[in-house]
Amino acid sequence: MWLSEMEAELRKQAQALNLFDASSWLGRTTALPLMDEGTPELLGRVHKESFIRGALVSHWRAGQDCSQESNRLLLRQIADRDNWYATLSLQPLLPVDPDSPASPKWVWPTKVRAVRVFPSSFQYPLVDWCVGSLCEMLIERRLPLFVLHTETTFQDLYALASRYPKLRIVIESQTRKILYHMRAVLPLMKACPNIHLETSNLCAQGMVEYIVKNLGADRLIFGTFAPANDPIVPLGMLLQADISQADKLAIAGDNMRRLIAKVQR
Repeated sequence: MWLSEMEAELRKQAQALNLFDASSWLGRTTALPLMDEGTPELLGRVHKESFIRGALVSHWRAGQDCSQESNRLLLRQIADRDNWYATLSLQPLLPVDPDSPASPKWVWPTKVRAVRVFPSSFQYPLVDWCVGSLCEMLIERRLPLFVLHTETTFQDLYALASRYPKLRIVIESQTRKILYHMRAVLPLMKACPNIHLETSNLCAQGMVEYIVKNLGADRLIFGTFAPANDPIVPLGMLLQADISQADKLAIAGDNMRRLIAKVQR
């Protein structure tokens, strides 16, 4: 009886958070060979079971072989989902590429609310002289930039965030636990107020409380990495955090909703 009552209370608390997942994925990745393919049906079921009411969705092909095809697949698969928005995969702008936002033929898809880059996978540096025009375009459209912490260096993130203080950058805590790097991440976030941290792999006891107290709840972005990861991990971490309900609501979805509400479409 006690366990069922506790479960009911946790479910009630989870429902009240109005969750928005900044890191949901479609498709399949060779990095996780045992995972089920992320179909729209599977992802929708995971969201429903985890009380997730909206999401930024990406496609695994983005960091593997073809960002253009990944974007096409992603936009097609989320087209009929009112509460799903696209995180587009882009590379340094090249005007001669018709699939580049720098091309005169480019038309921004209406579902796009964020952009992700894969510098390491596609062998280019995340530095001003290479991605400066992309950063300027993102600032103009008020699109947040997502980057996996395994795809770049903290030195390059510091330089980029300092050079473009109006660019909102979200460091993703996948695909390797970011807790091993918090001695670099925390001073980086303190030095650069435009850097946020996604929570799907932030599995370090007391870290949510520390960041809220020292940097502010607005610096954390709720993400799950579903369906490869079980949303219960970041959700449980948030539910159990010793912070105010207002701070939990901010992290659970309000922070990300506020960022994407500013996107110029």
